[in-house]
Amino acid sequence: MNINTNSILFRTLFILFISSSFFVSFISISSKHTFSDGYITLINEKIDEIISNISPQIALNLSYGFNKAIDEIGDNLLKDNPNVLFLEIKVDEYQNPFIYSKDTNTLQKLKVDNNFISTSPLIDSVTLTKIGTITIVYSNKPYKKFMKDFYIWFSSGISIFIILMLILAYYLYSSLKNLTLLDSSLKKFNPAHPEELSFNLNSKDEVASISKSAKLMIHNIINFLEDEKRLQTELSKNKKHLEDAQRLANVGSWEYDINNKILSLSDEIYRILGLKFKKNITYQEIFNFINEKEYVINILKNAIKKGSKFDLQCSLTINNKNIIIHTIGKVRKTAKGSSKIIAASMDITQEEKNKKTIHKLAFYDSLTELPNRSLLKDRIHKALQYAKRQNSKVAILFLDLDHFKLINDTLGHSIGDKLLIYTSKLLRKQLRESDTLSRIGGDEFIILLPDIDSIDDAKDVAKKILTALNGQHNIESHQLYISTSIGISIYPDDSIEMDGLIKNADTAMYEAKQNGRNNYKIYFENMGNYISKQLTIEHDLREAIETDIGLQMYYQPKIDVKTNRISGAEALIRWIHPTKGMIFPDEFIHVAESTGIILKLSNWIIEDSIKQVVKFNEVGLKDLKIAINLSARQFQDQNLLPFISSLIEKYKVNPKQLEFEITETVSMKNLDNTLKILERFKSLGVSIAIDDFGTGHSSLLYLKKFPINTLKIDQSFVFDMVKDEGDRVIVQTIISMAHSLGFRTVAEGVETLEHVELLKTLGCDEFQGYYYSKPIPADKFIDFSQNYNPNT
Repeated sequence: MNINTNSILFRTLFILFISSSFFVSFISISSKHTFSDGYITLINEKIDEIISNISPQIALNLSYGFNKAIDEIGDNLLKDNPNVLFLEIKVDEYQNPFIYSKDTNTLQKLKVDNNFISTSPLIDSVTLTKIGTITIVYSNKPYKKFMKDFYIWFSSGISIFIILMLILAYYLYSSLKNLTLLDSSLKKFNPAHPEELSFNLNSKDEVASISKSAKLMIHNIINFLEDEKRLQTELSKNKKHLEDAQRLANVGSWEYDINNKILSLSDEIYRILGLKFKKNITYQEIFNFINEKEYVINILKNAIKKGSKFDLQCSLTINNKNIIIHTIGKVRKTAKGSSKIIAASMDITQEEKNKKTIHKLAFYDSLTELPNRSLLKDRIHKALQYAKRQNSKVAILFLDLDHFKLINDTLGHSIGDKLLIYTSKLLRKQLRESDTLSRIGGDEFIILLPDIDSIDDAKDVAKKILTALNGQHNIESHQLYISTSIGISIYPDDSIEMDGLIKNADTAMYEAKQNGRNNYKIYFENMGNYISKQLTIEHDLREAIETDIGLQMYYQPKIDVKTNRISGAEALIRWIHPTKGMIFPDEFIHVAESTGIILKLSNWIIEDSIKQVVKFNEVGLKDLKIAINLSARQFQDQNLLPFISSLIEKYKVNPKQLEFEITETVSMKNLDNTLKILERFKSLGVSIAIDDFGTGHSSLLYLKKFPINTLKIDQSFVFDMVKDEGDRVIVQTIISMAHSLGFRTVAEGVETLEHVELLKTLGCDEFQGYYYSKPIPADKFIDFSQNYNPNT
């Protein structure tokens, strides 16, 4: 047999040689590293186990100064572990280390000999602090012996493998020679006059199997030609089916011979039904897939009886898959009495899904899948009509999530969306099946309560919602506190029109927000007047910020208890309205927060206060620290820190003269994020104070982590502490805790000498209150500071 580079024999042997060589090379390299690394890992684990066993004993004896016990541990280790050559214990408090060795070799010499060396920290089991290191040298002799044995066995295995490959190559060569006989017989084969192959091989190897397969192939070719003729006949028949289908609906067609019970399906029908092509299927089997059997049977019976056309739509379940089929057909009757159903069917599953999607997009919110404004209005309209006929009541609840924009701005819209989805599910659980919960945009929801007996039913639902939202909610990795403001209007008490009911509920919701949020309000007739007043305040406040006219910072001194000198002041905003006179923060801060202008106002406060620090320094008040309040919204603003940093640079003030106050409630929201923000504040060099401490729900775990300087004791505890033992205990506890954490304390609301004396005995660091001075303008504060006598 001629062998060339293109022959099967040559390529087979060549590939066998190359693959064997590659395999041997790969196994040689990978096995060495695998077994070597594996054994080294075992040794390292043994060393780690030794260290973990003796480390606690050594640390404990070191803590009690039992050096002899340590010597005993070292000697026993070398004695019990023949492969441990060297032990060194370095203790931070000792000048010289403890060294134990089986011979005179140094650590450096053992390293040169490639022994295994591991150094681990020595941890005090009580304080969990590092007090030194432990170094162990483990002999490499077991490793060398292991690798020597490995190479012996590996070489033997490779030798056997090579011998087997040579045997295999010879066997392949002997077998493939017989292919020449098969080659000669196949060349004589004539497709036009196929005959059986003339050669016979006595062997039972693959060549003989190929010979049988070749004979079978010739037989299949003959059968194929015969089948092709039959297919041509069937194709003509299917062509008629296709023409009928095109004439009827341009989709899959089928025909049923009623008399002979023969069902014929076009290829498209098989595809639509998801059945194996040309699978034998009966008319009854098709009916087994149909979900609306009685409906389809009645239509077909009527069509067969009248010999008429029919048009039906039904759903089928095939292989756990639901499809919707639209079928148009007719019944043909012949003079001989035979009847056939000829029909075309179309898969309209996707079309129906599209219709549902369009309906959903038109009437449902895409995020929460709640009814949208359009569907809500339709349901309100029907509810009002029913209520009018039945002389019953309907309630509209208008909900707005509190501080949702803050969550969106700080945690991102993705978390905001997930919060809306979570909230919608939570709200749905509080309602009846007949009620409607709708999202009308942003964080606003409307609830329709049809057919209620009294306003108390609406109140009960509002209370259930507030209770359900109360507490901590986990949204991904964030722990969020959710609250809502709810406005309620009643048909027909507040309005008989849909738009009027929604508008009045919105007004009541706004009233709930103005009254501290996280509550509900029932609409009443004059409620709109208050809203108008709030809108006026908003307009005038915006104008005051933009024109820088009317806003003024007041300063209330803070007194250092030890020196009785003025240590600083808290900057407090006042608004001198052109027509209404002095307006205090309680009247306009909540408007600024609810309308979003709090950021502009807060930025104005910060810059004006820092400018005033410069003026204080110019008149000699250089040691004062000015405290500036931050709103919840501003504290979460990502532009706050760059803004403060730019002002410090612009006005050249010492950041140590600035202290920023956040309330305890703000600090405890999103604790991880609060910690990051406070650390960035600290990097600016400014001080941080927690205001109104004691009124919130502080986490002591986080409080000790916060890089804060001061805790301000809320004045509600200071007012009655002289008479109220409970308040006095609370103040004393806050002061003690603050000092233990390294914080200073400031008592707010110090108004009497009794307050001063008692707070001194409790160890408070600074006082602030009307006993010393009320908040006063900057010029009067300068006069007060320059004339203040610490000895009086």
